Amino acid sequence: MKNLKIGSWLCLTLLVSFSGFSQILGIVKDSLSGQPIPYINIWIENGNTGTTSEQDGTFSIQADASKNLVFTGVGYQAKTVKTADAAIVLLKEAVIKLDEVKVTARKPSDIKEIEIGGSEKIHHNQLCGATPWIDAKFFPFENTYTETPFIKNAIIFTESNIKDATFKLRIFAVAENGFPGADLVDEDIIISVKKGGKKNIVDLSKYHLSIPENGIFIGFEWMIIESNKYIYEYRDENRKKNSFDTYAPTVVCNPVEKEHTFRFQGGKWFKNVKKSTYEGKYKGTVIEPAINLTLTN
Repeated sequence: MKNLKIGSWLCLTLLVSFSGFSQILGIVKDSLSGQPIPYINIWIENGNTGTTSEQDGTFSIQADASKNLVFTGVGYQAKTVKTADAAIVLLKEAVIKLDEVKVTARKPSDIKEIEIGGSEKIHHNQLCGATPWIDAKFFPFENTYTETPFIKNAIIFTESNIKDATFKLRIFAVAENGFPGADLVDEDIIISVKKGGKKNIVDLSKYHLSIPENGIFIGFEWMIIESNKYIYEYRDENRKKNSFDTYAPTVVCNPVEKEHTFRFQGGKWFKNVKKSTYEGKYKGTVIEPAINLTLTN
């Protein structure tokens, strides 16, 4: 399946007309400290285009002057602002309640581990264009997990055309409607990946997480930042050479039967459902991010 979606801070928002759109330049800051906030997820509300704030908090996005921008990030309350007011965006800290977990020492012979998720490395992924999607995979609770209740690792299969590309790992509680809800950790988990197809093992043991009875979501967030940017080249059906800017890395995708995948786009979550428009072995399946978990006692 092909996805060809194309997506310096100034004190004042700079508006440069371009086919009805404007170049919005701004910076995201903490409302109390005034410090820049890196890697905030930014979307045109209900749109297909977004970006990510850079390490210094600055961002740039093409947007209609009449539109709103939605800002979300780990540890901060979501905020919607008009593009005309986006020169300086102040975000308030969110209160994340972290459960206390009692950890006891174990002998090496007593340690048990299982891997869940069923994902595998295949040669299929989705290019993001200029869209900071978050693809979240649902992990339901099973009674068999009581012997290995803690999440030790997240395993994410990626493809990257460049060296040292980064993505953000997100961990969400399940909301009342069954969609991804609040973050379960209070800090960004930024992962750097090597070029090519890789199996990335992320140690989550310090967070003392377990799978609640209503399940948990693990998400892959694309980061639309300059260090991840590269030019993707391809030939169309007429063999004409084309190219566009996109961002590494991408997450490997597996075709599955269960509808356990959600995507954050335009400032909202959407459930991925089976599609009859897919061809071959993908017909009637859901494209799920290749993410597994290692559970331990």
